Amino acid sequence: MKTENVIIKGNGYNLSGTIIKPDGSEKVPAVVFYHGMISQSKPRHLERALKLSKTGIGSLCFDFSGCGESDGKLGELSIKDFLNDAILAFDLLLNQNFVDKDKIGICGHSFGGGLGALVSEKRNVKSMVLQAPAVYENEWFEGELHWDDKTLKARKKYRFSDNSLDNRYIRAIEKYTGDLLVVGCELDDTCPANIINGYYEHAGSENKKIEWIKAADHSLHNPGTNEKYTEIMTNWFSKTL
Repeated sequence: MKTENVIIKGNGYNLSGTIIKPDGSEKVPAVVFYHGMISQSKPRHLERALKLSKTGIGSLCFDFSGCGESDGKLGELSIKDFLNDAILAFDLLLNQNFVDKDKIGICGHSFGGGLGALVSEKRNVKSMVLQAPAVYENEWFEGELHWDDKTLKARKKYRFSDNSLDNRYIRAIEKYTGDLLVVGCELDDTCPANIINGYYEHAGSENKKIEWIKAADHSLHNPGTNEKYTEIMTNWFSKTL
């Protein structure tokens, strides 16, 4: 197994990433990891990616703009900007010589899970694992995204509302026909059960599954929950990629 730090070049900015390549000379499946907000991809997703490599699957972990070691400043960026990041990362992984271009997966958490659904409209995604995938109102797509108390309250109100499944994320997952695993967290009040069930029920995939992790909070900090999720995620990709 080999790890390599890479720079993902955007239009006037750079994103920091790490590629994990399993041992061997044959082309292999690969997964791009999309982290949540406000956080960074490394080291948690990198630890998951390293375990995934033991099954012969490569990966790319990276920091979205304004996170970790990437350029940019949170509060000055839109969801549209982050979607561009997600596509740049997907394409960089796709173009690696060791990657089987027909076997690319997405592993997304929360904000990154929602972006995974949007990317699946624009790229050929063989399999996805969306853990506690988020949704946002359509009108938030192009404006600067903030994490102040007012915004967080508005976000929560929307996700618990009757209109919570009326957005571009659910429309995107309706079109997705690849393999899909949606993972919900029992104690999650950030991306509640109606959102998790909505992703699963609206998905266009023939091969789809929903799993719930007991006693898990949104970020999988409760004892044993991160390990359980990593096991579920690894098993899914090893079977579907």
